[in-house]
Amino acid sequence: MKHQSLFELKRKLFHILGGILGIFLIQFNLINTRIIFSVLVFGIILSIICLKHRVPIISSFLDTFGRKEEQEHLPGRALIFAAAGVLLCLQLFEKNIALASLIILTFSDSTSLLVGKYLGKTKTILNKEKNIEGTIAGVLVSTSLASFFVPFYLAFIGSLAAGFFELLTIRVQELKVDDNLIIPLSAGTIMFLVQMFLI
Repeated sequence: MKHQSLFELKRKLFHILGGILGIFLIQFNLINTRIIFSVLVFGIILSIICLKHRVPIISSFLDTFGRKEEQEHLPGRALIFAAAGVLLCLQLFEKNIALASLIILTFSDSTSLLVGKYLGKTKTILNKEKNIEGTIAGVLVSTSLASFFVPFYLAFIGSLAAGFFELLTIRVQELKVDDNLIIPLSAGTIMFLVQMFLI
């Protein structure tokens, strides 16, 4: 149990650091959608290769940060879905909404898991694995950080939408859609719609 907690903590810290780095690179135009698309395609190819063969450095990295069930079906699944989420946000939304969505992706899930794990007591109705305290913390932290890119009310609405959709399990046939795709797209879509039609 302690080993599992340490493993999840490492994953979430990597998630936060990777998210911050990605946002920085996008904000200062050091990477663009072509580079992200190339990373996505390369990641999918590497994942397929890693299903059958050990790839130096990559396989060790996946052993350190990947969940066992992911390694058996799609190694690096979280990174692939994160790259897809980033790419779609940048294509679908104006830059400020895209960056706010990526801030929400970076901090909402990680904060809700960490706060929920150590301070949470009240399970949510929609997902018995998550709790209300973690979800509220995720919404508050991601709102405060996303408001660097969009007005506070948009950041709050986007974070609230992401927190809600994070509680749902969405499947396409037998494949569970990763929250690294659901969170930024739900946050970005809600912020876009509110800005477009209600303001």
